[in-house]
Amino acid sequence: MKQAVRSWVSACQDCGSRKARPQAVVPPLRNLRTGDVCDRWAIDVTGPLPVTESGKRYVLSAVKYTTRYAVAEAVEEHTAKSIARFLMNKVVLGFGPMREIMIDGAREFDSQMITELLSLLQAKQSTPVPYRPKLLGLVERFHRAWKDMASLYINDEQDDWGEFLPCVLYAYNGSEHATHGYQSNELMLGRKLRTPAELLRRSRLRHPYQTLTEYHETLLQDLTTARDLAALALQKEQAREAMYYNRRNVRHGTAFRIGQLVWIYRPARGPGITKFGHR
Repeated sequence: MKQAVRSWVSACQDCGSRKARPQAVVPPLRNLRTGDVCDRWAIDVTGPLPVTESGKRYVLSAVKYTTRYAVAEAVEEHTAKSIARFLMNKVVLGFGPMREIMIDGAREFDSQMITELLSLLQAKQSTPVPYRPKLLGLVERFHRAWKDMASLYINDEQDDWGEFLPCVLYAYNGSEHATHGYQSNELMLGRKLRTPAELLRRSRLRHPYQTLTEYHETLLQDLTTARDLAALALQKEQAREAMYYNRRNVRHGTAFRIGQLVWIYRPARGPGITKFGHR
């Protein structure tokens, strides 16, 4: 009798549609393949920032997945035209066309101009799931990093950050990445970025290579080795992060059967909707 009453009460649709609390089904974290160098870029915009003397208030940024190499430019407004110009002048003409580009669903990124440009470049456009900014976490972390670095040098009015943007870019690309231990510039262009203090250690030019062919062969060999080791380190780090993420967030036993009845959470929105409505 007790079980029958409990089953009858739990089957009440009015109680279920009002009192039940939605439980999000978090899928397991999947690793994102980085591809070859310059195959995939992530692009995003940050701002509005304090307006500089030249009228700039936004920063467009692009970060390469494999090498973590960053490119950024200060702009007055983030329109489809400014994004297309940045993408073409700073990324494509500097490092070649990409195979895939990851951008969010903002109107400027989803415009016809950007779509036609990517079509001409034969590049695939990938847009993360709405309300999941972590999928663009690579470029989001870069925005946080360069702001932290520039904040130590800007004036009290905070309107000269544009002058330090090239400096923090140099420092960011010249820093060793915590995952693989290489500089972004080293993996991207084949050499480490030097600081002025390093030039004080020697007073004259060196000629370590006898011919250009010898330099070219050594450069290719070192680049191949460094990129392979960096890719392996990134794969290990992704696997480690996925293991801890799935252990902490993924709910097991949430597989559904064909024909199984489920509740669908639909929050009440719109004019005239009160907090007493069923969801």
